Amino acid sequence: MCPPPFKLPDTPCRTRFAPSPTGYLHLGSLRTALFNYLFAKATGGQFILRIEDTDQTRLVADAEERLYQDLEWLGLSWDEGPDKNGPYGPYRQSERLPLYKEHSDKLIREEKAYRCFCTPESLEAHRTAAEASGQPTIYPGTCSHVPLAESDARAQSGEKYAVRFKSSEKPIMIRDVVYNRFQKKEAEEDFIIMKRDGFPTYHFANVVDDRHMKITHVIRGAEWLISTPKHVELYNAFGWEPPQFVHLGLLVDANRQKLSKRDNSANMEFYKKGHVLPSALLNFAVLLGWRAPQTPKGDVMTLQDMADNFSLKFSKGDIIVSLSKLPFLQDKHLDELLTTPSSPLIHSHLLTPLRTALATFSSAQLPLPPKDRLIGPSPPASPLLTDPSYLPLVRRLLLSAKLDTSDPARRFADAVPALMYFFWPVPEAVLEGQLRGGQLAPVAPAERAMHLASAVEVLRSRLAALDGETAWTVAGLQRVIEEVRGDREYREVMGVGEGEDGLKQVYLPLRWALFAMNQGSPMAVAMEVLGKEETLRRLGVAKHVAETVEAAVARPEGKEKVEGQDAA
Repeated sequence: MCPPPFKLPDTPCRTRFAPSPTGYLHLGSLRTALFNYLFAKATGGQFILRIEDTDQTRLVADAEERLYQDLEWLGLSWDEGPDKNGPYGPYRQSERLPLYKEHSDKLIREEKAYRCFCTPESLEAHRTAAEASGQPTIYPGTCSHVPLAESDARAQSGEKYAVRFKSSEKPIMIRDVVYNRFQKKEAEEDFIIMKRDGFPTYHFANVVDDRHMKITHVIRGAEWLISTPKHVELYNAFGWEPPQFVHLGLLVDANRQKLSKRDNSANMEFYKKGHVLPSALLNFAVLLGWRAPQTPKGDVMTLQDMADNFSLKFSKGDIIVSLSKLPFLQDKHLDELLTTPSSPLIHSHLLTPLRTALATFSSAQLPLPPKDRLIGPSPPASPLLTDPSYLPLVRRLLLSAKLDTSDPARRFADAVPALMYFFWPVPEAVLEGQLRGGQLAPVAPAERAMHLASAVEVLRSRLAALDGETAWTVAGLQRVIEEVRGDREYREVMGVGEGEDGLKQVYLPLRWALFAMNQGSPMAVAMEVLGKEETLRRLGVAKHVAETVEAAVARPEGKEKVEGQDAA
């Protein structure tokens, strides 16, 4: 019994990624490169990078260099390529022209191909006339009967020509790992294999190179399935065994239209500018038409996990690209990254974009009237940006702003409001507005201010008593919180009833005084990050605000405003 076609071979395989430098890497070509890479690694074989630059009129100047940079950024290293020595080079098609000429001449001599001296103008006139009369626009075979001797003489005299392959009169059947058998309804026309400029067509160079580079499996997008009969005919003409063909379902949008290179979701720069981790992007791409036989929980995989679980069992048919799973994968890979805080990716994908978002937020606040500003001048750098031990807290705070799949870079901008008082002191106007606006305990303003002033003073004095650098730790700060929670006098001031644990009544004044109620991480951790000096300073400011509001609200109408005490 034959093994299933998607089962991995027992021998090393050679695959290739063969992009054209007429544009930049996009999601579809990334997926093709990834699957070729994984298959080679899974079988202990080689992954080859070949540059197919035969379309000289459409080359983009920096496309090849950008391709190398993108593949390296993703971690998809190649075993052979234009920049590496290999036994089957050169690996740039424009440097292999003599090889294509040699093989096209061989087909001409064997009368399996012929020179076509038809001018572009005459071919266009034929197409126009055929369209007008409702006839097929295929090549009419004008030069197919030119005797070889006459053809040689005309070529030697300098007459320009292309080379056409003599196709079979009947359509041929090809086999594909994903689509099984495929056959077009009509036979191929005599298609061009060498152009008038001496360069090969994609179809011809592709076949010659795959043969000479000993490619065992051709893994590419399903848009090439319709061209595969041409390729198999060429293999047959040379007497070569074709490689195994594996065609991947097309990537389409929600409307089932082929994903355009102009779509954000197809554009590599979209993911890079959004600070999506390379590992998360690879994980996202590998799930576009493939699942591991032993699927890890949530489909979260490293590149090595993918290679260890790889097979050729791909989905048949179009693949709808939805970015909805990307935030989940990004967060999981970020968690893994935080286990190695020395990684440069921590800076490029976490700290640097966070600094940029903070600077942008600050710039937007400065033009506002002072009473409307949420922040003041920036204090010294927060340890959140310098101390690796706080990276998990940065991560947790970022999670408060969900990744926007339409613009992943927005995560950092959206997270700043939850982070701002780690980096800027709380303006007094903000504290006063919350106290007057009923955002705290549901009691009258004067009573609320009195309670808060007393509570803040108790907390400030207890925290000030923590002595030495080692005391200002999460454990030491948590002990103070527990002690205050159990303090009978404090419980009476804050109105803690019988049976209540009182923890909320400790956290509320701390959150208000230190973060204007804008902080959801553990309070002991947050105070450790702020440091003793800044924590006590903020508590002093908050006490002053509470006393000022208490005096202003409680005074009889017509009396002058009672000045609050200085910050303790």
